[in-house]
Amino acid sequence: MNIISNRFLSILLGVLLVIIGLFIPNPIIGIVICLILAAVVFYDEKIALLFLIVLVPIRPFLIVYNTGFKFVADILIFFLLLKVIYNHRTNIRNLFRFHLLEISYILFLLVGILSAFITGVSPITIIMQVRAFLVFFLLYYIVKRIKIGEKDIRDFAFTTFITAVVLSIHGLIEKISVRTLLLPELWANMNLSPTNKTRVYGLISGPNELALYLLIAFFISFYLLANTKGKMRIFIYIGMTLMLSVFLLTYSRGAVLAIGAFLIVYLIVNRKIHHFKSVLIIVIASAVTFFAAASLSEYVDKHIIVEKVPSETDGQNHTGKNGGLNRFKEALSEETIELSTADGRVYYVKKAIEVFKDKPIFGYGFATFGGSATQTYSSPIYERYEIAWNFYSDNQYIQILAETGIIGVLLVALFIYGIFRITWALRKGSIVSPLLLFFLFGGVTSAVVYNILENDVFMLYYFIVLGYAYQLLENKKTNSIK
Repeated sequence: MNIISNRFLSILLGVLLVIIGLFIPNPIIGIVICLILAAVVFYDEKIALLFLIVLVPIRPFLIVYNTGFKFVADILIFFLLLKVIYNHRTNIRNLFRFHLLEISYILFLLVGILSAFITGVSPITIIMQVRAFLVFFLLYYIVKRIKIGEKDIRDFAFTTFITAVVLSIHGLIEKISVRTLLLPELWANMNLSPTNKTRVYGLISGPNELALYLLIAFFISFYLLANTKGKMRIFIYIGMTLMLSVFLLTYSRGAVLAIGAFLIVYLIVNRKIHHFKSVLIIVIASAVTFFAAASLSEYVDKHIIVEKVPSETDGQNHTGKNGGLNRFKEALSEETIELSTADGRVYYVKKAIEVFKDKPIFGYGFATFGGSATQTYSSPIYERYEIAWNFYSDNQYIQILAETGIIGVLLVALFIYGIFRITWALRKGSIVSPLLLFFLFGGVTSAVVYNILENDVFMLYYFIVLGYAYQLLENKKTNSIK
């Protein structure tokens, strides 16, 4: 048997290599392993996509033990791009055929880059921010030029399912053990606020990121549920129950907003919930699992864990379900609104408007207002506007407004319009219809509370699915002409 032709064995071997890399904390070893994984693209580019699906959600965990794995997504996507260029070497024109969605996004990037140079942002900082916006967008360019078949979709869904189940099991262990088991020491010793201590962070190292990832995996799992028979369906049900349970344990308000927006649009479009009985069974089972895990966590914290690192949570009961649910109760409380206005979300919206008024046309450029790059290098405008050096905007819209001005906002609006055209054309009757609706309407909604373009897992899946959706539309056009 040719191991390279067997995707499942290839993934297992790849994961084994990564595990070896965790025990050899040398970044060069990590990079070499990434290059070995990426080399598989020249045999089967779909394996590289599957490696991305497995490794990107756990990249924060991998980096703790080997910083070389920081580049795993960049290397895999770069090799995929090389393979696409090689495959189209006899049709170069196709490589430069762009549509509204791509053109508007590329122009948006150019505006941000040029404005940043004018502002005086260092080249390395600009590169870091552009990387955050560009690397997963390249997957749309790549996937729309790769032939995707039924087997590829099945492998994509199954790999997502297995990875999400593993992360969900880990999340339950994290919750029940009150963050004392299966976490890097650095993470276990984090001094979390009382509210955040109740939340599951997972191997993705962020409750909001984990929540969005599990929602995506949950929706993708419906494909397996619809195409699986016999006892295997029980396994799918159990896996989906675990995903939804851990999603609830993240207590992510932004993710709840996203799924709320999606459900409203989904019901308007479809007038009913498909697989309603299956959904009902999973929701009930997930609710039971959620309450059981929260109660067990509270019991373990009170009666089993004796030695604790002193923290601001001492003397307070925040490990059970009530502590997390208070996040939702307090979201619109008078105290929360006052804090937000003084030094929170509302405050930084006002700051963004202040910055925008000074540079309304092109903004100050990338890496100047609450992006991922400013977390490392800060921003040349922070002192002038009295903004904390490590401020993160947690709002994609105010970041775009402050950094790229009116021109950037218009280009992003065109980009969203291009996505909307694809989504609306496939809003019903396709295997990707629910996913497209969730990504668009959930993404647009959650961008109010997240820098969604910098959410690696969300954009990884979105641009892969969007690239496949483009293929479906092109096939529709071809068939209609025939």
